[in-house]
Amino acid sequence: MAICISCKISMMLLVFLFVSSFMAASASNFYDDFDLTWGNQRARIRNGGQLLTLSLDKASGSGFQSKREYLFGRIDMQLKLVSGNSAGTVTAYYLSSQGPTHDEIDFEFLGNISGQPYIVHTNVFTQGKGNREQQFYLWFDPTRNFHTYSIVWNPQNIIFFVDNKPIRVFKNEEATTGVPNPKNQPMRIYSSLWNADDWATQGGLVKTDWSKAPFTAFYRNFNANACVPSSSSSSPCSSMTTSSVLSGAEWQTQGLDAAGRRRLRWVQKYYMVYNYCSDLKRFPQGLPPDYGGASNLSSVYSSRSVGDSFLSADSSLRGSSRYVGGADLLGGSASMLFSQSDALRFSASDYSAARVSTSASSHSRHHPSSTRTLHQATTTAITHIHYTQHIHNQHKSYPH
Repeated sequence: MAICISCKISMMLLVFLFVSSFMAASASNFYDDFDLTWGNQRARIRNGGQLLTLSLDKASGSGFQSKREYLFGRIDMQLKLVSGNSAGTVTAYYLSSQGPTHDEIDFEFLGNISGQPYIVHTNVFTQGKGNREQQFYLWFDPTRNFHTYSIVWNPQNIIFFVDNKPIRVFKNEEATTGVPNPKNQPMRIYSSLWNADDWATQGGLVKTDWSKAPFTAFYRNFNANACVPSSSSSSPCSSMTTSSVLSGAEWQTQGLDAAGRRRLRWVQKYYMVYNYCSDLKRFPQGLPPDYGGASNLSSVYSSRSVGDSFLSADSSLRGSSRYVGGADLLGGSASMLFSQSDALRFSASDYSAARVSTSASSHSRHHPSSTRTLHQATTTAITHIHYTQHIHNQHKSYPH
């Protein structure tokens, strides 16, 4: 009996060592997976390929792109964003193909002055058309520690995750709406840190403080469970990344179960600050035909656009001399606090003026020599938000 137990233990150790060595061999290394594309020494790979940093100063930003293209998959990256006064800066992390009819799936992190929150800007481009912006605050400080930002892209859904919590779902409803779904164009992973102080922070009212430069963002623990297409193969997915084999490629059919939908509602109710699906001022002729695909949670949203009105504060805040009160953003009840002197009511024309034109290529998040120009980017419609701990005290607990 003792011999049998010893044999079993030895076998388990062998299996463990084999799996461990296999996983270690397939661990991500930035030298293997990415090229530093612009910014000279402002983009650096460190710690033997385990850490990548991008920096921005007054002369230039910096960026990198993946060596591989992917056609569907799950992409994970841990980021620690620019700390301190990050106003005017944008850290972009996204998937994109090339050309005038490109597809694109965007995370962009809009910096802010010290003590005020980053805005997470998301967008989906199909066949060169975007204008599908949703924006969120985060429930943590993204500059203190690394957090995981993930994109799941399969034929049914595009799902944005933060620390494995879904914040947005864009469903494939091409059959019913006629709106193209990203499905044929392989995309590379891109990231860049660049100056966009003409629009990024409070509609361009707050400019980059270059005395705080260089600004630095940090990346680690990249993982791609994804299909790698090949032009020489008859199959659209000629091979999988090694980690896809290890994970069982669950991303291929991944959607949201009941628990996932509860978590999505929680994020969108308490942390969403802009949703194109409810911006009737921006779309006076009617909402885009793909608005339902943005989340299929229309009951969460109000028919009001952000900035259309300020609603009454929670009773605990009424009568405060410092704050106008909390805005019931898109049907949520989070008490986002606005300074009485700074609260602005944006009209549709104000909103348009806060957007940067696609002709503004001087601040492109891509390499400066790129022929692509900056896509239209949305700023939050209400400025000067006082980010206090009181906001967090108003929120319900995260649903498990």
